[in-house]
Amino acid sequence: MKPTEQNGFTLVELIIVMVLLGILAAVAIPKMGNTISSSEEAAENAIIAALEAAVEVYAMDQVVENSAKSYPPNPFDEMDKQPSGYNSVNSLDPTVDGEWTFNTTGNYVAHFRNDNKRYKWSYDVSTGGFGPGIEY
Repeated sequence: MKPTEQNGFTLVELIIVMVLLGILAAVAIPKMGNTISSSEEAAENAIIAALEAAVEVYAMDQVVENSAKSYPPNPFDEMDKQPSGYNSVNSLDPTVDGEWTFNTTGNYVAHFRNDNKRYKWSYDVSTGGFGPGIEY
């Protein structure tokens, strides 16, 4: 009798591997979603910090020129490089992923996140300060 050699995996081995991959995917996907959300929040914080710095530079220039501290009506106008997705034409609320706008009526900066949530930060023209980001 000739010994038979079989190459390959059994059906049970393949099923076990598929179950393990399913468990790994079930654990990894929610963690990846949290990572994307937290990275977008960090990017928003960096842009708000850049806006704060830009309005302070503007205010110091006003002190030198006019001996009075004042802040710009639109903080985006004073940035050296505006964030990608900034819509300067539309002063309404953002409507597309990644879009930034400045609402002149309500005096707030708004951002439309990739998860379809909108966040806004109030802007006080008299102090140049920004409020905390809130979902609306």
